[in-house]
Amino acid sequence: MEEEQQYADELTFKKIWDSIKRSGVRIIVYVLIGLIIAVGVMGVCNIILTRSQYETKITYYYSGVEDGNDPWGGQMGLVNNIRASSNVRNALAKCGYDEETIDLLVDDVIQNLSVIPSTTNEYRNESDEVISASYNYRIILTQNPKIDKNLGSRNEYNTIVNAITEEYIEAFKLKYSMDTKLPAIENISDSLSQNTLQNYDELRQYVNTFAIESASWQAKTGNFISPSQKESFATLTSQIASLSSELDRYRTHILTNAINGNGEKELIEIRLAKYTAESNSKKAHILTLNEALEKAKTIIATGSQSGTIILQTTKELQEEIIKVSAELAKSSENQELWTAYKNSYNDNENRYETLTEEEQVALYDTATSMANRIIDGYNTLLVTYKGMIKDYNEGYSINSLVRVTSGARQTNTSVLTPMIFIIILAVVIIIAVIIAMCVTSKKGAMRIKALERNKESQTEELLLENAESVEATDEGILSDNESKRE
Repeated sequence: MEEEQQYADELTFKKIWDSIKRSGVRIIVYVLIGLIIAVGVMGVCNIILTRSQYETKITYYYSGVEDGNDPWGGQMGLVNNIRASSNVRNALAKCGYDEETIDLLVDDVIQNLSVIPSTTNEYRNESDEVISASYNYRIILTQNPKIDKNLGSRNEYNTIVNAITEEYIEAFKLKYSMDTKLPAIENISDSLSQNTLQNYDELRQYVNTFAIESASWQAKTGNFISPSQKESFATLTSQIASLSSELDRYRTHILTNAINGNGEKELIEIRLAKYTAESNSKKAHILTLNEALEKAKTIIATGSQSGTIILQTTKELQEEIIKVSAELAKSSENQELWTAYKNSYNDNENRYETLTEEEQVALYDTATSMANRIIDGYNTLLVTYKGMIKDYNEGYSINSLVRVTSGARQTNTSVLTPMIFIIILAVVIIIAVIIAMCVTSKKGAMRIKALERNKESQTEELLLENAESVEATDEGILSDNESKRE
């Protein structure tokens, strides 16, 4: 009997199916209620967990960027350049934030800034050569609570990501497009009012700047040859070097003849005093900075003051030392240069004074002629240089190589993915079904117990009625018997 009861209590698929059929309406109601509650809770969670993203898009118009190359075939480091601290700092500064806020924002902005390749469009000719291309990159700044607390509103995210993108593009064009601010130089007139040494010094600065620019573009543009000028930057740099040699001969003419008809010696003393004072000032400044740096390092080592503040101060001191050291090197170079001029004049001090006026004028005429040849050569090369720049920019379209193709736009992302929603809803449905079945089962058991109690109650009432009937019958019989006896 116990074994039969055990089998009767076992859960089977048939019993489950029968329970589902009995609970059909209740299951539907419970599932609907569960889904409404689940969707509401997930909606609230989604609002709390949602992170906004603010995005711009850059489009490049040259082949090779997809492999991380710059317009000249070198490695560009696109992502690193956009997310570089200097780029982000400059962008935040242009947004109007103060230095303190920038220091608080810059690291968090970089951590939440991503660069993602997007669509690529290439057009090739019959030889499968790329004749035009556009490569898109998405720059995304994701909203973050650490950034929020330093902003006035979330609208500032759009401003920041726009500024970061535009700052990068400006730097890109500045680096890869070509231009020059070198002006043409006017010829020197034949007049004794010209200070030959001052003329030389000014020409030296122009020619040196020209040589540095040309060498820089030679390194960047490789084998580029200007179609209109039939020149490469290597050839141009060589021609500027020849111009520098002429400049050296001009200086030798002035110094060996100790030309001093228009204040050349006075100019030497003035410039030498200026650069000497500058050098001494820079040396004293570096000494003070080094003392401050050592003090800061001691404070860090002993931990006697806030480490963050001192570390920032240490970094600023080191940067300032590097800057002032470069300025000192330049001042010292000029000091040595004008010291050499002074020594040369001292060695040839009597030569110019012993000459006749006609001989002195002849020296000046020769100096003027030499200076004008250098000026003519400089102006000719400058025209060539500007023509080469025009050809290069037109041929490579540097100024249109990159642009923002869309302003910043906002999108929202949530950690609650569609798959997570489906899983949560499925769990809710299963739980609702189980609860509905359990309620049905419990109510069924309660109904059975109620029926049993009713049955027992009816039985008891029947027994009572029978007992009352028997009692009544007995009372009747006794009454009859008494009557007979009487």
